[in-house]
Amino acid sequence: MTSDDTSRRRFIAAAAALGATGLAGCSSGDGTPTEGMSGMNGSDGTDATATPTEEGMASMAAPDVPVLNYALTLEHLENAFYREGLAEFSDDEIAGAETLSRFGDRVRREVPEYLRTVGAHEQAHVDAIAATVEDLGGTPIEEGEYEFGYETPSEFLAVARALENTGVAAYAGAAPKVVNNDVLAAAAGIHSVEARHAAFLNLVNDASPYPNAVDEAQSVSEVLEVAGEFVTSEVDPSAYETGEDRPEQARKADNDTSDVDVLNYALTLEHLENAFYRDGLAGFTDEEVANADVLASLDASVREAVPDHLRTVGAHERAHVDAITATVQDLGGTPVEEATYDFGYETPSEFLGVARALENTGVAAYKGAAPTVSADAVFSAAIGIHSVEARHAAFLNELNEGSPFPDGVDEPMSMSEVREVAAGFIVEE
Repeated sequence: MTSDDTSRRRFIAAAAALGATGLAGCSSGDGTPTEGMSGMNGSDGTDATATPTEEGMASMAAPDVPVLNYALTLEHLENAFYREGLAEFSDDEIAGAETLSRFGDRVRREVPEYLRTVGAHEQAHVDAIAATVEDLGGTPIEEGEYEFGYETPSEFLAVARALENTGVAAYAGAAPKVVNNDVLAAAAGIHSVEARHAAFLNLVNDASPYPNAVDEAQSVSEVLEVAGEFVTSEVDPSAYETGEDRPEQARKADNDTSDVDVLNYALTLEHLENAFYRDGLAGFTDEEVANADVLASLDASVREAVPDHLRTVGAHERAHVDAITATVQDLGGTPVEEATYDFGYETPSEFLGVARALENTGVAAYKGAAPTVSADAVFSAAIGIHSVEARHAAFLNELNEGSPFPDGVDEPMSMSEVREVAAGFIVEE
């Protein structure tokens, strides 16, 4: 780490660029999508994917090496960042960072341990992706040389925020190119964990954990331009070129599940979540929510912000309902309607507990369904919602005294598993 003016300018330029691109989303200022998923009728809604056979997987997976090496480049960058930064600053220095001064002792003392968890996740991502590239007969990209430009713990936290949000956008941009469904499922699980990291780091940097209803994707060139602000060694973009003669993505294979079916499945969940926040936030005052027993260990400023954060989540779920409904109609389908629900909570703490369960189920549901979406435009929008659900889940986990990011890779749930969970709240369809 250097302290000269060049390093300082690099930090300022990189953080500004990352903040502008990594945090930008396809939404207006109120958090609702400007385009959403409407108008994405690039498919007749009849094609989806079948799980490939082992023989088929072997032939399809190798074309994914460039995409995996692209992801590995970013994971190397993040891994080096946390490894070096956490060695540079003590726990007390991080907990005492100026940017954390508005938080109480509990939150500030948790931050260093959470950062170590994030760093461990990035190392695990490096190891897993490198091993997969080798298994597919490729050569993993090696770690480069970096200059991150931070000088203080607050600057370190700001760069962490920027890197994680850019990681979310990078995975969203790369995912539609993945050929093999097993690779895609793993990438989706890492994508949502990056979103959980980003939500936490947004929050500690005094920003919304989920600034948009749909996370925006970035292209390889856009991400490399931003990441290049930190990379001092040579990067060869040709290593990430996928070529023209790639096999068709496995998720486009014919089976009995159409895109309309998958979208209506997602819409069932979004209706449930939308009704949950709409009715729950109408049933409790802001003061009642802020004084929930489960929030008692948080300082007053954090508790007082919770109702507004929950209203934003509710607005996102409403936006998801509207966007998916419009897309189903554009594809010639009939959108499922909202059901009648009983969520079973009686107190604000129970309300927050159910919110946590619903959001984490939503993450698993979108991950499980991702490899079954045929149309690229629909898939890209679904991935953008998937990461926002993960951001919501991270925030709700933290409120409920759980880890925002309990695992290095989020696990999927099947449609039948998710429908069984949802059925527990539905009293009339």
